[in-house]
Amino acid sequence: MSSQVEMEADDNMLAAVGRIWWLLLFGGLISLLVGIIIVFNREGSVQLLAILFAIYLIISGLFEIVRSFASGLTGGTRALLLITGVLSVILGVFAIRYSGENAVDLLGIFVGIAFLFRGFASLFTGFDSKEGRGWNIFFGIIMLVGGVVIMVQPAASLEAIAWIVGIWLVLIGIYEIIASFVVRSRTKDLVA
Repeated sequence: MSSQVEMEADDNMLAAVGRIWWLLLFGGLISLLVGIIIVFNREGSVQLLAILFAIYLIISGLFEIVRSFASGLTGGTRALLLITGVLSVILGVFAIRYSGENAVDLLGIFVGIAFLFRGFASLFTGFDSKEGRGWNIFFGIIMLVGGVVIMVQPAASLEAIAWIVGIWLVLIGIYEIIASFVVRSRTKDLVA
């Protein structure tokens, strides 16, 4: 009896997320685009890099906030998505505001913190749901490793930070694009 209730709750959560699958797709496309720009523009100015990251943080934070209001989420997942989204927006605004002389240090710290929060959110989501558990945990670990790498040496060099963060954003974008179509497909199967 309880397993049927759990299955219905999981189906309700998948249906709720499935209705906004396009948000995940759009976020993935933005991540992929920003990652590609950064990888191929390593020699660009610090201001350009800081602004691109800030825009990414603000947009991804807004999508996390919107996702936190989706129906069918547990209270813990909802709170974590909301906190992650708000912090990403705040970090993005700070990155734009302070993109001058200490931009490499500040940018490395801000991006590292955002990656750590995103990694923890993905890990908790993976532990909290049955659907996509392995991918969420894998994605969370990748984000945590990326965040630690960026925070350990924020001032090493603009080129190294750009390369690492650009590759991580490309991977995140690919993951989110694939996940959006999986969610959409599973939702269609659930409705049918």
